[in-house]
Amino acid sequence: MEQRRNPFAKGMAVKPGPRGPGIEARDFSGRAWELLQALCESGGLTTGAAAMAVNCSRQTASNGMKTLWYAGMAEWYDVQSTVGMFRLWLPVEARPPRDAQEACRMAVLGLCYSLAKHEVPGFRWQLTRNGKSHAMATLEFHGQNGPERWLVDAPRTEQEPTATADLYIFPTETEAKEMTPAGKRYTTDELLLEPGKLSEKIFWGKL
Repeated sequence: MEQRRNPFAKGMAVKPGPRGPGIEARDFSGRAWELLQALCESGGLTTGAAAMAVNCSRQTASNGMKTLWYAGMAEWYDVQSTVGMFRLWLPVEARPPRDAQEACRMAVLGLCYSLAKHEVPGFRWQLTRNGKSHAMATLEFHGQNGPERWLVDAPRTEQEPTATADLYIFPTETEAKEMTPAGKRYTTDELLLEPGKLSEKIFWGKL
């Protein structure tokens, strides 16, 4: 039941879309520039996460992404998961996801980015994809006691969490409660997909 609500739990296949023609679209609006900035800053976004990142409707985000695609500034990947398909947008110069599981990780990290961007003081985000480990992100912000730097890991179903991470994003609450290392923070895809503040969706694992 839990997995049916979550398109990012486990990737099965990923397919790149066609390259954009590289010509300027007729409607290169301010929203397109905002979306490009968010896309480059996050490292990759679904259409829904992109809409959240720039505070617009999904339709506006979709149109803006298509504008970037026409201009040769963005590309998409269709990702087949165990419960359906979703589209992941990347800056055109970005390295393709190495497999469907990495694409799912990037989608969820992008969702976290879109929420944190509007809430976290002193927000800075860096997606890390070095080819030797899973895609993760570094979140820097001004905490109550000064600057903080969190490593964000997003293990997908059947993947082990990275021991050095500070925040884990698991597909479901069941996986989070079973797999979050002692004394570490966690959230879930399902929580991130629900309305509400990111700060209200982060919990401590077992002690």
